[in-house]
Amino acid sequence: MKKINDWAAVSAAARENRLPLIILVDQEDCPYCRQVEGEFFAAILAGGEYDNRALFGKISLDAGEYISLAEGERVSTREFLQPFKASLTPTVLFLDADGNQLLESLVGLTTPDFYGFYLEQSIRQAQALVKG
Repeated sequence: MKKINDWAAVSAAARENRLPLIILVDQEDCPYCRQVEGEFFAAILAGGEYDNRALFGKISLDAGEYISLAEGERVSTREFLQPFKASLTPTVLFLDADGNQLLESLVGLTTPDFYGFYLEQSIRQAQALVKG
């Protein structure tokens, strides 16, 4: 998954195409994050079913990570993610182009056997909410 470094560009693309933003919040040393990205997101993205139906990316909570906002302003990713209460990893956020949460976040990897189902169901719900 691509790392999101420029929020203004990603949100503009989501707005223009009326797509939800599906964001994996991760950390480099998080084995569950690697599992969620490598098993679940890799399968979803490889299948192509969600091409042009959602924008996917990841934001890291690691120290020294920053994200650009409008007009070149930069903030730490931890500061950016504070309003979403995304302090545990992995967390998957379902947002609209304005950064509003569409659905409850998926936090952790407590049920690996059903995680893919929950993730795909949430992506579809987010898409339906954005499309109205």
